[in-house]
Amino acid sequence: MSAAAEKESVWIGFMDIVPVIGTLKEAVELVLAVYEGNKAVIKEKEKAVENIVKESLKKHVKLASPDKPAAAAAAAEFSGLGNVREVRKDMIIEYMVKGSKKGTKPLTAAEQKQRQKKLEDIKKDMLEKIRIINPNYSGDLKEQLERSQRGEHVFNNGILRFHSGVLTDFIQLRRIDNIPGYNKQAMDALGRHTLTQNTAEEIQTHMVVHFGADELYVNANAVMYGEYCRALREALLAVLGHINPDDVVTEDERRRLIFVIDNMNNLEIYVDQLAKVRWIANRADRQARFDRVRQEVVRMYSTDRGFEWCRRVMDAVAPLFGF
Repeated sequence: MSAAAEKESVWIGFMDIVPVIGTLKEAVELVLAVYEGNKAVIKEKEKAVENIVKESLKKHVKLASPDKPAAAAAAAEFSGLGNVREVRKDMIIEYMVKGSKKGTKPLTAAEQKQRQKKLEDIKKDMLEKIRIINPNYSGDLKEQLERSQRGEHVFNNGILRFHSGVLTDFIQLRRIDNIPGYNKQAMDALGRHTLTQNTAEEIQTHMVVHFGADELYVNANAVMYGEYCRALREALLAVLGHINPDDVVTEDERRRLIFVIDNMNNLEIYVDQLAKVRWIANRADRQARFDRVRQEVVRMYSTDRGFEWCRRVMDAVAPLFGF
């Protein structure tokens, strides 16, 4: 391909349905390899890009290497890398629309039936889990046809803000922030999540997947997590209401709080199961990363921000009320 021709085209690949565009094929493949976590291919593509940059300092070279090294040969079998294509600049939009919808076609009757059954199974599972804490729940669940541009998070992002929100509600309900001696900085610290920075970044940024327009996706997690958060908020506020040390927390209140937390942890209510399966993709390294994050989240809900956390909050505000 001539230098003139190179200026008129780019290379395009896809991270699920998100396009990656560049003038250097190896650079596009490197981005896809990083996204998909293939260390061997990442190393190979980094070396290829480095060599091309070095050569470009000496002379004009074509942007795509004609020969595919042995290590890169595996890339053809590595999801998105095998589908990197050269596209004329005036055809970018058309190719992006086509590429992001690849595989979309009318479902057969059998496929529609199978899809409906899977949807019903997900709905049944959701209702069973919600009715553990709310026996009268009767909400519905429908397939989500539009796709989020930010992707679907494996762990619900609300994990990072939940306890801060509960503490804010408690302070406002009791008008604690209007009492002389109120220490906002200390209360803010009590409300922060207790996860490590790395775990918070995993939840917010790294553990995210994109579903294609032709794939079944329902955000059952948003419904379940929302219901459990409502129940947990009520249980926490009920315990926090006993500011006076003489006003002892009832056994029923304590048990309810522990019951909601235990089920939230044991059933992974804060995990989008469809996104989890898609993200882990039967890879041992990703399963290990998921397990590490989950262990921290479990510890936060059950210990760092559980019943004893309520005691610490009450101990902090009791003097403001003269107790």
